[in-house]
Amino acid sequence: MHPNSMQKILDRYFGVPLCLLVGGFQSRCHGETHSHIRLSSPKRILLIQLSAIGDTILAIPTIRAIRHHFPHAHLAMVASSINLQYLEHCPYIDQHIPCRLEELVRSPRRLAQFLTSLQHQRFDWAIDFEHWSRFSVLIAALSGAQRRIGFYAAGQHRHYPFTDIVNHVPGRHEVINFLEIAKLLRCPINGTHLEVWLGKEDREWATQFLEASGVDGNRPVVIFHPEAGRRGEPRRRWPRDRFVQVADALAERYQAQIILTGASSEIELSQQIASQTQSVCVVATSKTTLNQLAALFAKAKLVISGNCGPMHLAAATGAPVIALHGPTNSSQWGPWSPNCSVISVDVPCSPCLNLGFEYGCEALADGTSPCMYTIQVREVLKACEKYL
Repeated sequence: MHPNSMQKILDRYFGVPLCLLVGGFQSRCHGETHSHIRLSSPKRILLIQLSAIGDTILAIPTIRAIRHHFPHAHLAMVASSINLQYLEHCPYIDQHIPCRLEELVRSPRRLAQFLTSLQHQRFDWAIDFEHWSRFSVLIAALSGAQRRIGFYAAGQHRHYPFTDIVNHVPGRHEVINFLEIAKLLRCPINGTHLEVWLGKEDREWATQFLEASGVDGNRPVVIFHPEAGRRGEPRRRWPRDRFVQVADALAERYQAQIILTGASSEIELSQQIASQTQSVCVVATSKTTLNQLAALFAKAKLVISGNCGPMHLAAATGAPVIALHGPTNSSQWGPWSPNCSVISVDVPCSPCLNLGFEYGCEALADGTSPCMYTIQVREVLKACEKYL
């Protein structure tokens, strides 16, 4: 069984009863109500974001608002290693707390040590940015923070330990859903734009990589990020042969240079695409850190991707993005940038995802979903005309 599947099972069948138990216990002990938050300024705030990188990128306008409203508070972030890579140079976070969820699930001793370390830091508030995970709720609940803010998501039974609840609205863009937390805390919104913070070394790496790969600075660079979604779950992916067709057409029409990107687990897909194109493609898959990937996106004339974290990363850099949406709702998960185009499918069962994993159909033989097959090459090439 895939580790993500196992985590979901444990999260639901152990997490829901624990949320009920912990929520009831804390309410009785402290006499807390779920009415409203005290408006005294906190000294220490714990932020929690355990899910994929895209959610963290979309939460930045809210984190920025909290930072500006509480400039003297200590903001700590519990997050996965990939999220902390993205936040490496973020000016809004004072402390990074790595959380390897797989290790904590397997080892009660490590979980106890992790929670004890949080309790020793005496956080005043804990803010959970997740909307389906119960593990994040339990981290907030057992952190020792008196005030615990998080989402109510229908059918998830996760909100019981929170002292203050924000409704997660399906179909509303996640940036707006996150900003409801800032509104609850009465934080003025300092813009809704996304951000990346690239170090000098990341920009230099991108320049050197392009030069070493023989990329001509006088010709447009188009980046394909062909994999979409979690490892082992390719139902958001556009079929491989269509990336090949688009690559050949862009090379012929615009003399575009194609760069393929992805994680180390995605290199086979990139190599297959590169081996089938008539023009030479540069395979950067598995060769970048997250911030180096962002630096490559920032140099691209165009990025073409399915709905995934790197799609949001590309939009945050300001690069033009063509986003391909099938199972996912583009109104909720589309790229948050005026410099982007969305191609969505038009079938009755799409979109089927709200929380990110509840697919409505079985995968096809190649792992993709039937709805992604309805996106035609001509539609993508038409969208490319705007940018090339």
